[in-house]
Amino acid sequence: MESLNRTIFLFINQYAGKNNLLDIMLISAAEVMPYVFILVLIYLCINSNVERKRSSINAGLSVLLGMLISYVISIFYRHPRPFVENLGTQLIEHAPDSSFPSDHTTFIFSISVMLLFNKTTRVLGIVLFVLSLISGLSRVFGGIHFPLDILGAILVAIFSSFVVFTFRNKISNLLNVFRERTSKNKVN
Repeated sequence: MESLNRTIFLFINQYAGKNNLLDIMLISAAEVMPYVFILVLIYLCINSNVERKRSSINAGLSVLLGMLISYVISIFYRHPRPFVENLGTQLIEHAPDSSFPSDHTTFIFSISVMLLFNKTTRVLGIVLFVLSLISGLSRVFGGIHFPLDILGAILVAIFSSFVVFTFRNKISNLLNVFRERTSKNKVN
């Protein structure tokens, strides 16, 4: 499996540093995408549609759960980044910490997958899912992740989104109780 992981990495990364325009586009996709997704969540949160607000909150919770799972995995399983093993061309600066699973990719896929679960945000979820794929592959192109790091992040994001979606009604009830208590405290 590791041999296949390296082979696919080298196939994708072989084009790094050969075309300035391609480098700039893919480095931007790798680095800027989380900020774009945060702006999307803010937009959904301030939207007047209650379902879109709920989707935004659930996506945020999916990110938190996904990042927690990713962190726990990285404690117990350390996998070197390609540049640590002197593989390929590194276009993006990064600390030589564990690469599995990719935190950036976990972050953005947790949002896009969660938005796919809700009818009112499904089209947006599809668009963000495609952007997530581009961003994840850009991190391989940029020399800081192996393909399995991206696949692992996608699986973590799907799992965290599924858990949040499964418990969405309980989460919603909990948030309502919290809101009621907060509003009572403001009145008193």
